[in-house]
Amino acid sequence: MKAFQKITLCLISLVLTTGCDYLDREISSNYHEQDVFVNYERMFKAGTGMYTFMFHRFGFNRVGSAMLASACDEADHANKNTSIHQFNEGIWTASSNPEDCWAHFFQAIRSTNLFLRETENYEELLLRDLTIDSNREEYEYQTRDIAWMRAEARFLRAFYHFELVKRYGGVPIMTEVIDDGAQLAKMTRDSFDDCIDFIVDECDRITPLLKDSWVGFDDDLWRGRATGPAAMALKSRALLYAASELHNPEGDKQKWYKAAKAAHDVIAMGKFSLYSDYKKLFLQGNGADGNPEVIFAVQGWNDNSYEKANYPIGYDQGGLNSTCPSQNLVDAYEMKATGKNIWEMGSGYDPAHPYEGRDPRLAMSILVNNTSFNGRPVECWVGGIDGYGREYATTTGYYVRKYVAENLDLAKNQTSVHSWILFRYAEILLNYAEAMNEYAGPESKGEFSLTAKSAVDAVRTRAGVGLPILPPGLTQEEMRERIRNERRVELAFEEHRFFDVRRWKIAQQTENEPIMAMRITREEDGSFTYEVVKQEDRVFRSHMYLYPIPEAEVHKGAIEQNPGW
Repeated sequence: MKAFQKITLCLISLVLTTGCDYLDREISSNYHEQDVFVNYERMFKAGTGMYTFMFHRFGFNRVGSAMLASACDEADHANKNTSIHQFNEGIWTASSNPEDCWAHFFQAIRSTNLFLRETENYEELLLRDLTIDSNREEYEYQTRDIAWMRAEARFLRAFYHFELVKRYGGVPIMTEVIDDGAQLAKMTRDSFDDCIDFIVDECDRITPLLKDSWVGFDDDLWRGRATGPAAMALKSRALLYAASELHNPEGDKQKWYKAAKAAHDVIAMGKFSLYSDYKKLFLQGNGADGNPEVIFAVQGWNDNSYEKANYPIGYDQGGLNSTCPSQNLVDAYEMKATGKNIWEMGSGYDPAHPYEGRDPRLAMSILVNNTSFNGRPVECWVGGIDGYGREYATTTGYYVRKYVAENLDLAKNQTSVHSWILFRYAEILLNYAEAMNEYAGPESKGEFSLTAKSAVDAVRTRAGVGLPILPPGLTQEEMRERIRNERRVELAFEEHRFFDVRRWKIAQQTENEPIMAMRITREEDGSFTYEVVKQEDRVFRSHMYLYPIPEAEVHKGAIEQNPGW
């Protein structure tokens, strides 16, 4: 996105959120359609402004300069002074939440409601703006685009509601702009199920109204806008969360069926496929270039802050806020030849050479010791220039590699484009596998075109990964564990694991286990000795499955706090 366009989006965003801290009891500013929505150009800019709320709440090093991965068993964060460690120490509260985003997403929802209100009569407004230089073709183009953008506003509103729901549980469903402070003070929380029903119903209604694809349009102006498939993917994720144990403790199979069907609807489109290069997927993931795996992504621009944060500490200007993958995560990657976990008999794992013969996604996602990187081998051993003991050096023996552009000269301020993928086809396949396994078991198709097993196998055998398919005859429980592990490695560092262990309600086990690290010693003959050690203990309590409603918000009105906070 060009610099002047980014500035425009930010300015429009400020207009759309003026006076709001929503639900922070805002009284609206006195702007109306004659101020912002007077013509197509301003409507378009206001519409793109709705997307700006994504820039600060998704992506790279966004929680106290750390990735959300460092708040779960995926990683540790090298900078011990950042707020992400409040999660790990169990000291976050309703007044001090490192990832509190209540006000942010309600502001985002307000921007969509404002756009929908002020463009309700968009055809009349655009017709009024016709001049002697205008023509019918231009008018039809403009009305068609604003109609798409109104559907996009509804998609974003549903998406922002879901981002609240997955963190806080039920929230007030907001479908209009409320300017009356007294009315806002009386707002109460809708139930989780009602929120999911709203999100799903909106997705169903807007899917045919959204454009099917923006591929082929001018990248700067059109890339990153929502599509019909993006709405279908949101529906799939929302129903998967609704079916999971945290929100479905009784194990209602009908909820699992709905989740399976929603995922299968995306699969059955035949529009998406797994990208042929797993590593490059995250370096060219904006979807505007026709990448067949990307369904929807937050569009980025040229930058190198992620590289400065995550290049190993020994590189010039690297290691400023290192995300350090845990040994817990590394151990989850199977052996490629056998498809077995490293602790299983006959797996082929050699602890003296712990990274040889592993699932190729390990080397594509995590930078391990003695790997060639940007001109030299990475020295993760104790005493190495990237190794344990240096300030901000890896605390676990590993650096993150996913999303990293590897050949930048940071001293010369070289940059690369970074886009954050929100929905991709591999997730849809794994959504389907999980839901179908819970609904009908590992190897039943039912009314659909593939089994839970075949969906997982597709992810495992993608080009460049080539793991063996899962063995036949797995029980439902065994398949459940294989699917969960597949999500763990396939979706590593993409902000799924943090929420997955919560919706599965296993966080009291996974997040109370210590974070493990690899201590590496370089011997005199140049060989290495590897020892797994404990890096730190973590704390997770039962009330932490849902975020606390911000304390200030609870005090202002009728919003009820989540239990335990």
